[in-house]
Amino acid sequence: MKIAYILNSTVANGGATKAFLNILDGLSQYDIKPYVVVPDRDGVFLELSKRQIPTLVQTYRPSVYPYSHTLKQRMLFLPRLAARIIVNRKAKKALSKWIRENGIDIVHSNTGVVRIGFDAARKTGIPHIYHIREFANMLGYHYFPMQASFAHQLKYNCSYSICITKAVQHHYYHDHKTQRSRVIYDGVFSQMTDLPSSVSKSYFLFAGRIQPPKGLDQLLNAYKIYADQSPAPIPLKVAGSNGDDAYYQKQLKYIKDNHLTEHVELLGNRDDIAALMREARALIVSSLFEGFGFCMPEAMQQGCLVIGRNTSGTKEQMDNALEMTGKEIALRYETAEELAKLLSEVASNPPEFYRPYLERAFKTVNKLYTVENNTRQTYQFYKDILNGTTT
Repeated sequence: MKIAYILNSTVANGGATKAFLNILDGLSQYDIKPYVVVPDRDGVFLELSKRQIPTLVQTYRPSVYPYSHTLKQRMLFLPRLAARIIVNRKAKKALSKWIRENGIDIVHSNTGVVRIGFDAARKTGIPHIYHIREFANMLGYHYFPMQASFAHQLKYNCSYSICITKAVQHHYYHDHKTQRSRVIYDGVFSQMTDLPSSVSKSYFLFAGRIQPPKGLDQLLNAYKIYADQSPAPIPLKVAGSNGDDAYYQKQLKYIKDNHLTEHVELLGNRDDIAALMREARALIVSSLFEGFGFCMPEAMQQGCLVIGRNTSGTKEQMDNALEMTGKEIALRYETAEELAKLLSEVASNPPEFYRPYLERAFKTVNKLYTVENNTRQTYQFYKDILNGTTT
């Protein structure tokens, strides 16, 4: 079975890329021969080369309109849009030829915002899977040429989808029951039997790209409330790259203007997130509309307490655990004031106080979010599609 995977980017530490590499590892036990398409020769391309996986490097862009937030972006909007259309048409043509030459059975696009895989699959007459990981329109993405375009693509006979949560599937299918779409949770790690030992140090942790959807601004608001009420506030460490420079600069200004410089540390992009999680007092998941939220199960697998916004994929993970165990596995909040109160409580209580949460969380993620579980369901979906048993 030959599967061509279309990646949105080659950024190695992005959640979508991590999930893809875990799929690749898990499916190695099955009769799958992977082929991969990437937009450049950076990041994960080097890993694919080491594994000697057939890879097509072809320039392409997401099938959404360019940003137009700043004056410069607005001035360049039309030229960038025209360039994007031209580049993607060339990519579709090259990809269609590559699919025929290699006898690909299924095209599997790793996100829902890259269309060239869908177009090439239609042109070559083979099935296509969108791996929908995001609430795209809620995050400011606008599908080209119109917002309804993506929903229309999902209705084609050749079109299938994997949704990473029930919430994501509901967002795009509105409870319309179809075997052409499956909810398959990301495989975050291989199954483990024992909760890792951790040394809880005195810092809170945020892990994610610094951009509006990740909600760092509300976290900083809450942290200021907490810090103003505490004689010795626990520091906040922010691990993540700059994903939106205007937003990033705004957060730097907020930190400086509110005298938080000595308490908030910006670590930048880090490769030791697991170690940071093991030693944190708690990880704060502040995303506004998280499709799944890779860092949440990662933290729980590392024995780190999670404080999560009660919305979207973060809420679904907590609800799944509540249904499984009858008790909470994380601390929920909805407002900055509620988050500030939880920061204060976690800082005041000894780490051992939350041990039951950690044990329940570890049990939950090792049942629902393992590579083994993810790849078993993904492989079965491939088989069902090729056998014609999905309609």
